[in-house]
Amino acid sequence: MGYRSDIAIAIHKDLQGDFLTFLNTEELMAEIFGDSSDFELDKDYQGEGHWLFTAEDIKWYTNWDDFADVQMFQKFMDEMDKGDQNKWGKYRFIRLGEEIDDIEYRGEWWEGRLGVSRRITAGGL
Repeated sequence: MGYRSDIAIAIHKDLQGDFLTFLNTEELMAEIFGDSSDFELDKDYQGEGHWLFTAEDIKWYTNWDDFADVQMFQKFMDEMDKGDQNKWGKYRFIRLGEEIDDIEYRGEWWEGRLGVSRRITAGGL
């Protein structure tokens, strides 16, 4: 079964062109945008044309060749982080692993309003 994570990646509409340059094969396009994709895509996130990719219970292995879509997202974020604040300030990534303290954040787009909420529940778990 392997280790699983929940993922959210918000991409400002100004970065969509940069993102699409990383999708240089039809196979990757199908993996990210196709019907069999692990990712749900909201193409009008916040009602302003931004993109929000989400996936639950996904294997997020960045060093395995079998996960080309994951590697592509990782490469995209690496490139945006190398750029000026204008780019790393226009995406937000959150990964929640199975372990309670396994949380990864990237990007500084705070207006993307992605965050983590923790709460205690009783009964009906």
